[in-house]
Amino acid sequence: MAVTGCKKKETKDEFSDVKGNYFSINQFIIDQWNNFDDMPFVIIKSTRVDGVTTDSVITNSDTLNWAQIFNTFSATDISDRKNLGLYNFNQFDDNQDNTHNFFYMAKDDELFTQKLLITLDQRTLRVKGIYIETMKKTVFDECTQKLYYSPIQKVQIQTDDKPLFGKRKHTVVEWDFQR
Repeated sequence: MAVTGCKKKETKDEFSDVKGNYFSINQFIIDQWNNFDDMPFVIIKSTRVDGVTTDSVITNSDTLNWAQIFNTFSATDISDRKNLGLYNFNQFDDNQDNTHNFFYMAKDDELFTQKLLITLDQRTLRVKGIYIETMKKTVFDECTQKLYYSPIQKVQIQTDDKPLFGKRKHTVVEWDFQR
């Protein structure tokens, strides 16, 4: 009787020596929620479709549908280690506006999150803004998004839908925080 064994071939992770991962939008959302959850804000929400204002409402931070906003931003998170190597990374200072910037750009145009820019105040190192571009292509359409968040100032979600058949639609939804 012969006994044979199978030894699993070891594969080395290309990034096994890399500690950490890319910036986490999800963790940032949680941090922002924890920092500002108990602070009431008046918020003006406006919606424009193809340049025409279709809706405008004054609301507040207690009654706002945060899930809609969080889900849109959360879908862009690139912090999973499986994304290491899929983005070019650059950091730079902008001395004109006293910011330190982290910029991620997708190496492949098939990735959902195409661009991520995090802008920090040089002095305090607090996030001043986050800008994200996404793209999703199918056989029938192409949808791009431009997302912007400035803490306790503005959230903006721009969506550009280009169907194979039919009219292109550009939607901008903004939430302006009143202080």
